Amino acid sequence: MGSVTIEYDVPVRMRDGVTLRADVYRPHGDGPWPVIVARTPYNKNDVPELEFLDPVLAARRGFVAVVQDVRGRFASEGEFVPFVHEATDGADTVEWAATLPGSSGSVGMWGLSYLGNVQWQAAGQQPAALKAIAPERTFREADAGIASRSGAHELGLARSWAIMMGFDLLQRRYADDPDELKKRVASLAAEADGIPGPTYRELPTGTDPVIARYDLRSLAAPESVTAAEVPGHQENVTVPSLHLAGWYDLFLQPTIDNYSAAVQRTPAKLVVGPWNHFGQTSLQGDINFGLAGDGYAIDYETSILDLTFDWLHSWLVEGKAPQDEPPVKIYVMGANEWRSEPEWPLSRAVDTRFFLAGDSDLASEDELPASNLRFTYDPENPVPTVGGAMPHPQPGSLDQRLVEERADVLVFTTDPLTEDIEVTGRVTATLTAATDGPTTDWVVRLCDVHPDGGSFNVVDGISRVQTIPGEATTVEVDLWSTSMLFKKGHRIRVQVTSSCFPRWDRNPNTADGLVNGELRPAAQTVHVGGRASFVTLPIVFRGSHDQG
Repeated sequence: MGSVTIEYDVPVRMRDGVTLRADVYRPHGDGPWPVIVARTPYNKNDVPELEFLDPVLAARRGFVAVVQDVRGRFASEGEFVPFVHEATDGADTVEWAATLPGSSGSVGMWGLSYLGNVQWQAAGQQPAALKAIAPERTFREADAGIASRSGAHELGLARSWAIMMGFDLLQRRYADDPDELKKRVASLAAEADGIPGPTYRELPTGTDPVIARYDLRSLAAPESVTAAEVPGHQENVTVPSLHLAGWYDLFLQPTIDNYSAAVQRTPAKLVVGPWNHFGQTSLQGDINFGLAGDGYAIDYETSILDLTFDWLHSWLVEGKAPQDEPPVKIYVMGANEWRSEPEWPLSRAVDTRFFLAGDSDLASEDELPASNLRFTYDPENPVPTVGGAMPHPQPGSLDQRLVEERADVLVFTTDPLTEDIEVTGRVTATLTAATDGPTTDWVVRLCDVHPDGGSFNVVDGISRVQTIPGEATTVEVDLWSTSMLFKKGHRIRVQVTSSCFPRWDRNPNTADGLVNGELRPAAQTVHVGGRASFVTLPIVFRGSHDQG
């Protein structure tokens, strides 16, 4: 490692004449060096952003590192429309980066979230200089985390993201009117200060009133979600890809699904740790999953950034993966250990049903007496979001006991386990349920109950349904994926309810409530016993695999 020189605000001219600007971090010496590019809407000089990217470390590791403000953000010209210009702008930037002084001509990309999506968009354009990408904790499709989840609006993400992005937009819009700018910024700051409280409670949510009031840019705008959906770009991607995901990340399943699609076409690697969207330490909420799971000390051997830079360097310099190892590396929570796997999902995982029954039972038997359980879901008093993949106020695994005391949360629990049970793979729930309104939501959450009674969320999901009032239907809820060892003496618990606010917007239980804000309580019925309602857990028999 040696000294690093930084060149600020280097102009990059796009094919339509708009100039974007980038900071270029160079190693000491003449090179040639491989180049890696990160393209961000969050300010290339922002301290938290640079902490995640660490371009200085990249340069000390032997890369020319480029960090660029995307079109219409901070130092770059043009109008910002989320995702819309990233394909061609990304391809143009890659080809420009390949011609930088000291460049070897080989270019890679790295970064998480929005910075991950722009990699797919650029790679889909097939720029000749691009040799590998490393999209981390990023999205895939509109209804799987960007704008919504199984029909429910991602209110906690979309509204807060629009507000955060709005300050630079206001700076540009009112640059010639300092007094108006000050007034507008103060007003938007008040909205930011109202998160996660009153700012989220404003209705309706179909046309977001906060976004409309300030004319902010929305993740959920049709042109934006269309541009961002990865499948439309991925079919043209020919370069290797490294996928980094977190079990408590709001883009967990999309990142895994991006890997599953990529590995069918090109070399790909998947790494999943016990992380959330912004935090990669082993402490996730109330639970410390062990130092080996820390993103800064993976398996006591490496870090997320070192792993990324090793992988990119090998592909950009040697044209191959760093070493011949299995393509999947996952962290098994509870056991608190890393494990390499030849595939995802694991073919040896056995889908096992646990049935919901009366008396709050969760059991593998399907012959328990049938009964109906009822509760009232009132959108004026929704079940609060506690932990999980919500980026704020606190993600991760949090004690759910206050949630479970509510009358509008049904709880089903196994007896204390007589042996360890590992659940690794995609978790689903099937409910036979009815509501007395034309629409409602069903939320299912899987929890690990400790011997002291603490109940800690593992994974959850939602399904927004349109229905005939009073008619029982089958509702499928996708809880996404996890890897959790439920230890001997612990219990497995399932919550069933109808809200998780403000992670997801409140279903108004009315036909036009998303448009006009009309709310009504809903009488909910869940059929249990027999095979009426169950969760499906992919169970791995730990003796069947050589761990490590």
